[in-house]
Amino acid sequence: MKFPFTVLRSNSSSHMVRFVILVLCIGWHLATVEAFDVLLGYNKSEYWKIPQLQVYDSIEQCLHNKPTGVFCIAKVVIKPDSRSEIWRLIKKYSKFTFQYNHDVLTRGVCLERCAGVVEQLGSSADRYYEPKFNVSKRYAISDWLLPNVTQYRQSYGHLINVCQNYDLRTRYNLTGYSEIEECTTNATRQRPMDILDICYLTLLVILLLLAIGSQCYDSWLARRSPDENHYGKTLKSRVATLATAFSMRRNWTRLTYKAARSQYQQDLDFLDLIRVLTMSFILLLHVFIGMAMFTAQNPLAMEQFSAHPLSQMLFSIAPFQVDMFFCISGLLLTVQFLEHTENKRFRISIIWQGLINRYLRSLPVYAVLMLFTVSRYDTFQTTPSAYKIMPKVRLICRQKWWINFLYINNYYQPEEQCLIHTWYLAADFQLFVIGLVVLTVLWRFPKATFWTAVSLGVVGFLLPMINTYLHAMDAMMPLTMKGNEYQLWYDEYFVKSYQATETHCCSYFCGMIAGLLYYKITRKELPLPIATIKNVFTLAYISIIGFALQAPLYNMMRFSKPSVWMAILSGVHKLSIGSFYSMAFLLLTFHDRNSSLRRWFSGNALSRAMARLGFGFYLVQMTVLKVVFGNYPEDTRINVQLIVSTFCSTFILSYGIALFAFIFIEKPFDVLFKLLLSNGNKRKTEPNSATVQSNGNISVISSVMGPGAMVKQNEKVIKHGSSVEHGPN
Repeated sequence: MKFPFTVLRSNSSSHMVRFVILVLCIGWHLATVEAFDVLLGYNKSEYWKIPQLQVYDSIEQCLHNKPTGVFCIAKVVIKPDSRSEIWRLIKKYSKFTFQYNHDVLTRGVCLERCAGVVEQLGSSADRYYEPKFNVSKRYAISDWLLPNVTQYRQSYGHLINVCQNYDLRTRYNLTGYSEIEECTTNATRQRPMDILDICYLTLLVILLLLAIGSQCYDSWLARRSPDENHYGKTLKSRVATLATAFSMRRNWTRLTYKAARSQYQQDLDFLDLIRVLTMSFILLLHVFIGMAMFTAQNPLAMEQFSAHPLSQMLFSIAPFQVDMFFCISGLLLTVQFLEHTENKRFRISIIWQGLINRYLRSLPVYAVLMLFTVSRYDTFQTTPSAYKIMPKVRLICRQKWWINFLYINNYYQPEEQCLIHTWYLAADFQLFVIGLVVLTVLWRFPKATFWTAVSLGVVGFLLPMINTYLHAMDAMMPLTMKGNEYQLWYDEYFVKSYQATETHCCSYFCGMIAGLLYYKITRKELPLPIATIKNVFTLAYISIIGFALQAPLYNMMRFSKPSVWMAILSGVHKLSIGSFYSMAFLLLTFHDRNSSLRRWFSGNALSRAMARLGFGFYLVQMTVLKVVFGNYPEDTRINVQLIVSTFCSTFILSYGIALFAFIFIEKPFDVLFKLLLSNGNKRKTEPNSATVQSNGNISVISSVMGPGAMVKQNEKVIKHGSSVEHGPN
C-alpha cells in the first residue's frame, strides 16, 4: 500500500514560513516585555529585606555531647499583613510560578536555643504564639510521610511557634504559624537495620559470588577452547551458557562488541550518539531542578536565572527532550516488528510473548534499585535539609513499590511518587503495549497501512488536546520553582499532564509512522519523498521555536482555563515535536553516508557502549543526584562551579554504577530469561551479541526503551528477549 504524498510547493512553503516568522516576532515582543520587567525588577536591597527562605542552626552543635538534644525542622507560614512593607515585598517576589513562595519559610531549629529565647521572654512568651490560620496553599508535605510528627508537634510545637514568631516580630514586624515536619535526636540519627537492609546486602554478596564463580568456570573453558575469541562466542551448551551467565569478562565483551549488522541497523546507527548526548543534556536539566530544590544561601541566583526570558524559552523545550526517546521507541519497534514478521504467518501470540519479554527485560536492574531505595538509601543522608529527599522516598517506596512494577505509577497515586523519574518507564511500557497491538493488527491487515498511519497521527494530535482541556492546563509546561520545592510531587502540570501517556503519544506515534515510511522506502514500495520530509521538518522546527518564543507568556500571564485555543496549541506543540524528531531521523537515515554530518553521527565504540549502559544510567542518575544534593551543607552557595562539579560527579558515578549493573545484573539475567523463554532447540553458534536464535514458534518482539534503548546489534530477525539493549526522564 503506497502513501499518497503531496510535495509542498516551494513558493507556498516560503510564504508560510514568512507568515509564521512575522507572527512569532510579534508574539516574542508581547511575551518578553513583562518578563524583562520582572528580571530588571529584582532589587537586591529589597530582596534581602524579606525573611530568608531557609535558615538552619548547626545540628552538630545541637546534638553533639547533648544526649537530650533535639533538632527540629519547621515550616513557618507568614500571616498576611497589608500594612507591612515587608509583606508587600514578599508578595512581589512570590507572584510568578518561577519564584519561590517567600511567605513559606523553612527553619532548622535547635530546641535548646529556642528554650533559651522563651525563658528570657518569661510570662510574655504567650504573646508571641500564633495559632493556625486559613492557608490556601501547600506549605508542608503530607503527614503520612512524617513518622511520629504528631508526637513532635504536641511536645515541641508551642515552643517553636513562640521562638519563630519572636524572631519574625522583632526583625520584620510580621507573625507566622509554625508547623513541625521533622525532628531528630541522638537516638534517631542512627536507625537499626531491618530485614530489607539485610536482604539488600545479602543480594550484593550473592551477585558477587556468582560473578566470581562464573568467571572461574568461564576461564577454565577458555583454557580448553582452541578459539582465541572464546568470550566473544555464544556457547552451544545450555548448561555452559547458564554457568557463564555471570562471567564478568564475557559480559564486558557483550558491552563492547561490534557485531555484523543488518541494513536497518547500519541506517540507524546514528541513534546511539543522539541518545547519549540527549541523556547528558537531560541530566544537566535535572541538576538545575536540584539546584532549585535544595537548601542554598542565595536562592536569588536561581530566581533571577528563571526570570530571564531566555531561560524560560530553554526550559519550555527541555522537558520534551524525553519525547525524542518516545519517538525512537516507536521508530525501532515498528522497523523491528516489520522486519521480523515479513513473509511470516500471522499469529496473535506475538502480543503476549512480547509483553512477557519486555517486562522481564526491564525488571532485574529496576528491582535491585527499588530494593536499595527501600533499604540503605536513607543512610547516605548527612545533612538535615535532605530529610525530604531521602528518608521520605524510602518510606514512599515501601508503600508504593507495587505500583511501579505494574507500570501504572504515572496515573495511579501520581502524587508523592516512588522514584518519580520512572514515570517514563510506565508511559513507555503503556505505549509499547498500544504500539504492539497496532502493529499486530497491521500485520493481519497490511492493506490498512495508510489509514493506520493517518489514525495514529490524528489520535496523537487529539489526545494531548483533550488532556490539556480536561485538566485546565497551559499549552506548555511553565517553569516552576514552587513545584520544584517538593520534587514536583504536587505540581499540577507535572502530575496531570507531563507524565500522562497521552501527552507523549504523539511523539511515539510519529516514530511509528517514520518506521512505516522507512520500511516502505527501503523496499522500493514508496519513492523517497525527500522534499516533503524537508518541508515538514522545516515547518516543525519553526513551530517549536515559535512556541519557545511564547514561553514567557505562560509563565507571566494567568490565562482563563479550560481554554479551547490553549488545547489546540497544546496539540500543535506536541505534533510539532513528534514531526521534528521523526523527520529528522528520516533525513539522517537517508543522508549521504560519506558526508561529514553523517560520519559525525555514525556510531563509534564509545557511544555504542555508553548507549548500552543507558538504561542503568537512566534508572540510577536521579538517585545519585539526590545523594549528591543530600550531602551539600546548608550554607552552600549556588554558582557555576557548583553546577559543573555536580553534573560531572553525577555523570561519572551514574555511569560507573550503570557499568556495574550491566555486568553483574542486567546481562546475566538477560541470558537467564532468554534460556527460560527459549524452547530448548539447539541454537546456532554466532558472535556473542547477547542474542538467542529465534525460531518460528517463539519469537518475542521487544520495544526499545527510550533513554536506555539501543539499536540491537543482532541478525536480520529479532532474537527473542534481545531487541532491546538497555543502556532512561
